[in-house]
Order: sequence, then C-alpha cells, then structure tokens
Amino acid sequence: MEKEKVLEIEYQEVFDKIAVRIKNLNDDFFADGLLKEDVEKYNCQFLESPTDLEQRIIWIYDDIYLSDNNINCYCEEKIKQIKEFVDYVNEKYGIPKKWRAEKYKEYCFLNSYGYIILCLDFYEESDNKNYELGNYFKTREEAQKVIDSKEYQNFWAKVRAGEIGGDD
Repeated sequence: MEKEKVLEIEYQEVFDKIAVRIKNLNDDFFADGLLKEDVEKYNCQFLESPTDLEQRIIWIYDDIYLSDNNINCYCEEKIKQIKEFVDYVNEKYGIPKKWRAEKYKEYCFLNSYGYIILCLDFYEESDNKNYELGNYFKTREEAQKVIDSKEYQNFWAKVRAGEIGGDD
C-alpha cells in the first residue's frame, strides 16, 4: 500500500556542497518521535527550537542538523546518510494512503442495516463522513470482508448488550 510521507527534505546544490532543509514534517510524527531502536540506530533526536517555537529540528548521527527554518550544507557522504534516514522514516512511519474515488465515481459503504450500498462520490458531507469514518470501500468484496469480520460482529454484539452507547 502506498504511504504518505511524514518527512520530506529539499536539496539544492551550492558550490561543492548540497544545501538541505526540511520541506515537510508531519506534526503527529514529529510529536511522537521514533521508536527507541530507531533513535539508537540513527543516534537522533527531535527538538523544538527554544528561541523559535515554529522551528522543528532533527539531529541525526550526532553531526547532521535538519531544520524546517534553517538551511545547512553537507558533502555528498552526509547527503547519502540523510537520504537513507528519510527513506527509512517514510517506509516505517509513513501514513497509509486511503483510497478515495474520483468525484462522480463509484464507491461502496455500509448502511445502518449492514447492507452494502454502491453510490457515486459527490464529495459532499455524507461522502466525506463515510470516508473519514473508514466506511468507504473500493469494491463490494472489501465491504463484505468488514461485515464478515469478527470485529464487526463483536462491535454490534456489544452495542446490543449495552456495553457501547448505553446510558452509564
């Protein structure tokens, strides 16, 4: 499945070096940081600038400083390390892209009776809500897998038993 990048770096050649800065850094990813083994692997840390609250900084390998406000220049060897880090981060922490139909094209969703409904996406409130909730499928088969899943059955069993949505 294709993933949305959580970290993008911009490069530009300057004399015999390459200038680098953070082009895009996902806020949730920055706040959550890396898993411990990845911090150790890349000897990295995520910081917010003490003087500029808008600036976010990533230190890797103890000597590479990446910022979304400042531009830093590095030799080709360091650029390879940066690219390796960015590729790894996006592969491991990238956000899976959810499929969405083009406007006026078909998608399926489950209605309140548990039936699979095929409709056109007009990018209106109901379509957007289905998409945001995850009640949005490319095929009837995908929707049927959800209906057949144990999680779906358990969810409705808990609702019927008053465990979810009951008046506490």
